[in-house]
Order: sequence, then C-alpha cells, then structure tokens
Amino acid sequence: MGFGAILIYCFFKSFAAQNADMNIKRRPFAIEPEVGERMKQLSREAFASARRFLLTQGRPLERALFEHRFEGAVVEAVLDELARFQNADGGFGRALEPDLRTPSSSALASGIGLQMLRELDCPADHPMVRKAVAYLRTTYEEEVQVWRAVSLDTNSFPHAPWWHDEAGNLEKLFDGFRIIPRALIVGSLHHFSTLVPPSWLEEVTEETVRYIERVELLGEGGGSDLQYAIRLAEARNLPGHFAKRLEARIREAIPSVVVRDSTQWDSYCITPLRIVASPQSLGADLIHDELQGHLDYQITRQSPEGTWDPVWSWEGTYADVWAKAELEWRGHLTLEALTQLHAFARTET
Repeated sequence: MGFGAILIYCFFKSFAAQNADMNIKRRPFAIEPEVGERMKQLSREAFASARRFLLTQGRPLERALFEHRFEGAVVEAVLDELARFQNADGGFGRALEPDLRTPSSSALASGIGLQMLRELDCPADHPMVRKAVAYLRTTYEEEVQVWRAVSLDTNSFPHAPWWHDEAGNLEKLFDGFRIIPRALIVGSLHHFSTLVPPSWLEEVTEETVRYIERVELLGEGGGSDLQYAIRLAEARNLPGHFAKRLEARIREAIPSVVVRDSTQWDSYCITPLRIVASPQSLGADLIHDELQGHLDYQITRQSPEGTWDPVWSWEGTYADVWAKAELEWRGHLTLEALTQLHAFARTET
C-alpha cells in the first residue's frame, strides 16, 4: 500500500476556514452538471446511515467534528476532544494518526493536530496552539532542517508496517523527511506566524519549497507528499512568491499522477479526491471530469453500515490492534466522504 494513509487527516476542513486559508488565486471551477446530465447524489437515507455510524461507533473526535460541521455544534467540543491527543510536552500523539499507536508525541501527529487547529480557526494565542508550536520549535533538527516524522519509540508499540524503522530505513523511505512532515508543519507555522521568528520561518520555507520544486517525482506512492505540498501552497500568510512557485510545481504534477482508471480506486492510489478535496482546492480545474467520476464512485461505495472503509490493512501484524485502528479509520473516512460530497454539492438537501 505504499506508505499508508498518513495524510487523510489533512482533509479535515471546516468549510469557512478552508476558503479563508487560501492565498492563491483560484481559477473558476463549475460543479454544475452538463445539460441533460444528472449527477449522482447521496440520498438523505444514506447520509442518515453514515451519521448513525459516526454517532454510535466513531471516535469522540470524529463525532464532535461531524456535529460541528453539519449540526452547528460549538467548536469548543471539538477542541476538548482534540486536547485528549496532546501531551504535556505540547506535541500530539496518542494514536491521533490511527496507524501509530505510541502515546509519545511526534512531528507527524503534531503536524496533523496543528493543521486541525488551523482549520478550526483557533487563534495563535490559544494554549493548544502555543504548546504545539513550542514543541515543533524544540524538536526541529537544525543541522538537517527537518523534523523526524515519528517518535523513536514507535517500534515499541503497535503500528502499521510502513512505520517500522530499522537501521534508518524510514528516513530513506520518506526522502529524509524533507516533505513529510515538513511541508504540512511549515504551512501551519505560516498560519500562526506570530509565534515563530520570521527569519527562521523564511529559511525553512525556502528549503521546503526548493525541495518540492526539485524532487524528481511529486506524488510518489500514495501521493501524500503531493497532498502536503498542496497544504503548504494553500496556507494563509504564505508569501506570494512561495505560493506561486508551489502552484506551478503542483499544477505540473497533478495531471500526470492522478489515477483516472476507476478500477484502481479500490486500492491505495492517488485518486482525484485525495488530491482535490473541494471545488476550491488547487488543481480542481485540471481534473474536472475525473473528480465528477470519483464523486459518483464514492456514492456507490458506501457500505451497508453507512461507512466508507480503508483500502489498506496492517498486513496481518498486530491483528487485534488493527481491528481497533480499522474502526477508527472507518469513522474518519466516513466523515471525510460526507465532507467532500457536501463540498461538491453531492448530498440531497
């Protein structure tokens, strides 16, 4: 399955925050059907089935996010649940990323947590934000200008096989961590730029953007590196010269790496919605037809229980823990699917 579903959390977008978080001028993108064509819609009954699963079997975090996004619940309920994943050192861990079960903080989980705080429109002076940024400043490896993705004790706890680290193979697999998790973290640091020194942020951003520009293949494996690059490009407060460079590289990459063959979409690959999560996302105009086809596909892929399920597994390792992680992913992916279908006006009103 490549290196796993490490960035699915980056589709946790609240709709208002998403639009405010983009400083790249978007090209017009119509989602209306062609004349004489009717796009598939997720029925009210199917939506209700998904809602029922989330409220009865989803993690409290996904439950709170659903109620916030779709039912007007206060954001404080989401923050209370997210706080359960933040450690005393300010970093996030505790299986916020379900494929990593270590309680210890990591840059990967902290990048995900900070991204969620950014999308929930938390102010920079919120304690959860300040602590997370302080953790990331402390754990940044100045000599190589990266964050190690996962904690050193990862092997000591149940984890997906692609996160197992032996003799430095994880660093090699993730290209020295130059995009994952760095690009996502840097994007959030621009959002909360008052908390970090401007010259330091400029330096680490230049290093990140330069690597994205020069990497031979952007969108390798499951495409999480491309997703991270997009999240950086769309970050609020990212200087325009960085945004333009990233947009050029990303728009070059998307048409060549997105999988158009629908028979492959039930495997871990770069599907249209993995890259373009909403009509406002960077690159939406490049794969319009593929997005419409993938939205139709998603509607047909809902399970009888109302869920959308992971297309990967832990390949027989930690079978009992994978059962728990799989249930958590089902809740997450179900919320993600509802969010995307709603964003593209594919749910019955």
